Amino acid sequence: MYKICYNDKVIKLAHVDLDAHLPQTDKTHLIVHYPGKVKFILQYLDNIEKNKDLKYLYILSSDVKQLKKDFFSRFKIVKAAGGLVINKHGKVLFIFRRGHWDLPKGKMEDGETKKVSAQREVIEETGLSQVSITQKLISTYHIYRGQSSNKRILKPTYWYLMHAKGSKVRPQVEEDIELVEWKQLTAETIADLSPIYHNIKDVLSSYINLIK
Repeated sequence: MYKICYNDKVIKLAHVDLDAHLPQTDKTHLIVHYPGKVKFILQYLDNIEKNKDLKYLYILSSDVKQLKKDFFSRFKIVKAAGGLVINKHGKVLFIFRRGHWDLPKGKMEDGETKKVSAQREVIEETGLSQVSITQKLISTYHIYRGQSSNKRILKPTYWYLMHAKGSKVRPQVEEDIELVEWKQLTAETIADLSPIYHNIKDVLSSYINLIK
């Protein structure tokens, strides 16, 4: 299964056998079976974008790999990388940007590896002097519209667990970051962080599951 966030909505590309476990189609959930023609993907996207009540779109197929290939072909792909950073006290580093709690991340530059990009973005956005990567966490996907073209863009983000050498931080105001804060993280505090994007919750949950 692949999960793609679109503003405050969620799209899932899933195998057709999962149908029995999915919610019934209603005002907030739409379940469709992908017929194998790419033109239908644009119709699905228009539907979830224009329908204010619709929050979840499940696109089902017996061939999820082909469905993913067809779905991704409808977008310009912009890759990003970021980090969930832990200090010596076990606290997680959050940023507050454009009205949401977030984790440091950013667009990969040409020629960069995922790990190098993730470390660079974390250091630039938080003011940390040095971070080390412990392991890969998860990859997330989200859709947004480009500022100049207004075309839909799909951004895969590659997330890494990192440890900070120090705790002194400074927000990168040029990137609209207002706050950088260390917070103790539990399953309960994830629910209390608001507003926060779906995909950031997924990154936090992956870390919670890792340390259990």
